Amino acid sequence: MKLLHWFTSAVFVLAAIFAVSGQAVAADFTMKIGTPTINDIQHEWMKRFEPRIEKRSNGAIEVELYPASQLGAVPRMIEGLQFGTVEALVTPSFFLSGLEKRNSILAATGLFNSMEHCRKTTSDPEFRDTLFPIMEDRGIKTIAILCSAPQAFLTKNTINAVDDLKGQKIRVLASPFEVKPMEAIGASPTPMPLGDVAPSLQRGVIDGVSSLPIVFSKFKMHTIAKHITMTRLSYFAVPVYVSKKWFDSLPAALQTAVLEEAKTVEDGLAEWADAANNQAMEEWKAAGGMVGELPEAEQKKLQDAATAATLAVLE
Repeated sequence: MKLLHWFTSAVFVLAAIFAVSGQAVAADFTMKIGTPTINDIQHEWMKRFEPRIEKRSNGAIEVELYPASQLGAVPRMIEGLQFGTVEALVTPSFFLSGLEKRNSILAATGLFNSMEHCRKTTSDPEFRDTLFPIMEDRGIKTIAILCSAPQAFLTKNTINAVDDLKGQKIRVLASPFEVKPMEAIGASPTPMPLGDVAPSLQRGVIDGVSSLPIVFSKFKMHTIAKHITMTRLSYFAVPVYVSKKWFDSLPAALQTAVLEEAKTVEDGLAEWADAANNQAMEEWKAAGGMVGELPEAEQKKLQDAATAATLAVLE
């Protein structure tokens, strides 16, 4: 009986030790990060940020990654940011333009003229001081911004001239900076979520897509439409957002850690993005897809029309 009593007591002591130990190493904060895409710069930022912030916070922040809209459609994830049920979101800013119309500006034709120009601009402190705070009164804080890739069209037929786009139903984002340029060249802009693009293209609901070549490649859209036309009307700059409610709940040291690690990961992605964009095009062509450009005169015609439409939105 004495042996049994000793053994039972030992079990309780060990259980208490393990319980205390488990509490000591358990994360104090969970950070769910969502994005609508997968295997692109948005997803890559998440994958690089996760180990850095978990190490920097000494395990106090546990990160969970949810690419490919696993947390729901973008509008639902935005609501989650505001309510504090989703801690972070990496997505184009125009999805937030319904809350604050200035979020549309990053899609404007001519805002950036190259990937390098995009990176220099978005790294400028004055630019960040202007852009980053605009959603804080809506419960959303910006902590980083990623220069992703140049704009292109994906179509079933070859585009050799601007007139080839006339009457075509082109998927765009719901931003006047994407809608108005398409209207200016006689196309029919059709906003829709990324997840609806492939089936809509397959069923003929749309005739083409204005987006990023790496998206066309990663979602294997060559099985539906083969022609990518590099038109570079804009260069996508994608913010990283966090829930202000969640961020404000962090101790000051962890807030600093989140901001610093977010910027460190951002700064380290330029080389990766260029390589990923090039690889995506090689994979696209290897799968039977085509990549081309408009003749110089037609590209100028498209650029001039898009620029004029953009300036009209800004007036």
